[in-house]
Amino acid sequence: MPSPILTHSYYSDFFAHKGYAFLKKISMDYTPPSNLVIFSVMHCYEGSLPYINVLAELADSLVFIPKSATAEQNQTLKETIQTVPHCNIVDDRFNKQSLRDPQVAEALIRQSISADSQFLILDHGGYFSHAIEHISQVFSEQCVGITELTANGLYKYLNKSFDKPLVTVSHLSIKAPADYEASECIVHYSDQILREEFGLKINNDEFLKVGVIGAGNLGRGVIQYLKGKGISCIQVADIDSRKLTQFPRNGVQVSSIERLVSQCNMLFCCTGNGALPEALLDSLDKSVFIATVTSADDELRLPELIESGALVEVGGNKLVREYHTRNKQSIYLLAGGESANTPFKTGMGDPTLYLFEAAHMLAGLQLLEEENSFTAGIQALSETDEIMIAERWLRHFYNYG
Repeated sequence: MPSPILTHSYYSDFFAHKGYAFLKKISMDYTPPSNLVIFSVMHCYEGSLPYINVLAELADSLVFIPKSATAEQNQTLKETIQTVPHCNIVDDRFNKQSLRDPQVAEALIRQSISADSQFLILDHGGYFSHAIEHISQVFSEQCVGITELTANGLYKYLNKSFDKPLVTVSHLSIKAPADYEASECIVHYSDQILREEFGLKINNDEFLKVGVIGAGNLGRGVIQYLKGKGISCIQVADIDSRKLTQFPRNGVQVSSIERLVSQCNMLFCCTGNGALPEALLDSLDKSVFIATVTSADDELRLPELIESGALVEVGGNKLVREYHTRNKQSIYLLAGGESANTPFKTGMGDPTLYLFEAAHMLAGLQLLEEENSFTAGIQALSETDEIMIAERWLRHFYNYG
């Protein structure tokens, strides 16, 4: 077997090799069928190369569907990924928007499989959610099932009727460390973008009043790292008031979304699903900076806002896109509305990403070998499996035991 391709630009693959070894050990508990095709939606991060290699070694063919936010920023990394044996990157015809069309999704699958193939879909962000009913019917004998990595992706599969199992790993407790790691990156790179493009520091409270919409793992992490930068006046809002009860004792001001948007001009949107209603944008009386934790399509429902005329794009660059509201107020989307760490090299230096990658992979492997353990529709990876991954990860990276 050729050596895995674990780095693209880093000098050494020491850390990446340790992550590869961890994922490889998890995968070796299973024997996938021959002629297996895996469709994997994934960010183009250099830190994902160990995972990509392990998936490609499991499958006869790994069909890599890059998420556009990072694919566009990392064209040369895509070339490296393409050199991984058994890995094939789809062309630009197959993307988040086009795969909403069931016929396009069917065409991608048909060109990637043979008559005797079985295939798995490892989804990230609900790319196949609009086509899943069609896929499960057309490929009823070959589609083994689907796994979904994220909460906003899972949301898109709700109320769909399909007769294949979907295993979600979006709400596992072992995802929390990676969410906090992502929160740290988002705060750090938001600060960097503000400095680069506006000459502002995120902790200059004379110019920036900071608000966080969404009090889940990512929102709580953002607040933690904002406080670490010396920001003492932070507002937080969430549609679920229960999530807000933890904040007053920690010196964070709780607020309605309406009041937060009216008083703050640096917003971290951490809901994963439509953080800012159109009516709030129409009511803005000032310019606002916005950082998101996922794509603007999901976090802000940007295409709908543009179609309705609530936002009109007026300019920008690779780090900032500027939009105008109906009242001609400027909305500055850091990183173009994608997660604020996407323009930068991320994903290495902390092994927490291997926790959720292992869970995502394990869910797919179990669908292949333990078909009778799953039913049609949505279910979660078991607590027993989650504990197993956590214990192995602690032993592998931190000598637990």
